[in-house]
Amino acid sequence: MAIKTYLTPAEIQQMKEKAPTLRDKVIISFYSDTGARASELLRLKKKDLDLDNNIVLIPHLKRGIRKKCPRCGKAAGKNTAFCSKCGDDLAKVIPEGIEERTRLINIAPETTELLREYTSEMSAEDKVIDLSRQQVYNVVRSAAKAIGLDGKVILNPETRKKHYVHPHSFRDSLAVDWLEAVGDNASDQKALQDHLGHQKFDTTMRYAKLTPKKVKEVSDKVRQRRFGE
Repeated sequence: MAIKTYLTPAEIQQMKEKAPTLRDKVIISFYSDTGARASELLRLKKKDLDLDNNIVLIPHLKRGIRKKCPRCGKAAGKNTAFCSKCGDDLAKVIPEGIEERTRLINIAPETTELLREYTSEMSAEDKVIDLSRQQVYNVVRSAAKAIGLDGKVILNPETRKKHYVHPHSFRDSLAVDWLEAVGDNASDQKALQDHLGHQKFDTTMRYAKLTPKKVKEVSDKVRQRRFGE
């Protein structure tokens, strides 16, 4: 099997078609359409869906705000014992509050209709997908296996390690297609950061490393300059 760094749209569509249940189709369609993190779907409730307008409110996990050293003011992680700048004891310093962020994402009509059918009998507080993280991983892996993507077939170009197809693979795929579609348009690149919920733009642009099309364009230019080929 050829080395892959991300799932193609054709492979994702095949996975949806091979999914044996409506629930499994919802899982694959939602991840591939939104690029949401695995945990974000598992936190989603029916009340977060606005299916009449094709919109989903994605809840982020709550995070404790970082500690602040009382002596020098340097920020530190919530579990940090000593300040890295002045060495002051931070064991009794309490993180200053709680931060919770959300974002709105548009979804495709196909995803909307799958969600509408699947959640039709649910109440507002019901979880859309009431499964464990491992169970969702198994759903995705089974769908990948059904179309011949069995075993560790996804290569991480940074670590050089191969992985099974899992929910984050859909996030990678969306990011790659988005960046290839928008090219060097900074505004559209920024839109991907907002869509994926990244705090830093650098995190978003790391996905450019997965785009063989861009690498090929650059290497072809260099080759032409060097050898006229």
